[in-house]
Amino acid sequence: MRVARLFWMMVRLSLQNDAAYRLDFFVQLFNALTHTASMLLGLWVVFHNTDSVNGWCAAHMLVLIGVFRLMSGVIALIIAPNMRQLMEDVRAGTLDFVLLRPVNSQFLVSARRLSVWRIFDVLIGAVVAVVGTLLLRGRLEPGALALFVLMLTAGATIMYAIWLALATLSFWLVRVMNLEMIFWNVFEAARYPVSIYPPPVRFALTYVLPAAFVVTFPAQALAGGAGDTVPLLSAVAIVSALVIAPICLAAASAFWRFGLRRYSGASA
Repeated sequence: MRVARLFWMMVRLSLQNDAAYRLDFFVQLFNALTHTASMLLGLWVVFHNTDSVNGWCAAHMLVLIGVFRLMSGVIALIIAPNMRQLMEDVRAGTLDFVLLRPVNSQFLVSARRLSVWRIFDVLIGAVVAVVGTLLLRGRLEPGALALFVLMLTAGATIMYAIWLALATLSFWLVRVMNLEMIFWNVFEAARYPVSIYPPPVRFALTYVLPAAFVVTFPAQALAGGAGDTVPLLSAVAIVSALVIAPICLAAASAFWRFGLRRYSGASA
């Protein structure tokens, strides 16, 4: 309960900070709508010339794009702002102020700042995914929706673990932001189903930089089995997500604690 109260307090503080710039509300909404519209335009161009992409029809790809926008929004909403602040705190020596507080340091550096307006990306992505699902099935099936939420949670956990590990590297490296840009460029590959890539790239996007667990598998959980082209999500993928996500989280947390032992503070 104490952690929940602290998190809610930080949400309210972030909302108050962002609400101080009211014009930014409309700018962020416009940006979210424009970005989504550009992706939908690209989808229209592709399917104006073909019926499917390796078995993924236009409605399937609509679900995939929705999940991609949703997950991008989650990253930009809470994961990226906090990890960037952590990198800056390590560089400037201001991480001391975090470590001196009587609360778990990993929780504090992971949840103290939210880019509240990025919730538009999450909501718009959810709407696009739901529209694509309704075009495929005509309704939202509770079982598919529950599996989708489970896979989405696993994917978000994996993403958080990767970002925490990248941010922890700032204890030893100066220009960690360059690694972040590489990550974003690779993550762009997740807007397409991993099945369209050659086997070596498919393996890398599944088990090295797990874009499949973040976007493709959640989309497949929601839309798979609707039609004859995209199969239901396999039991292997589900079990793999449930195993890999906690392992990644545990490994990133252990790496964070290891990095803290190497942090000498601003006064060193």
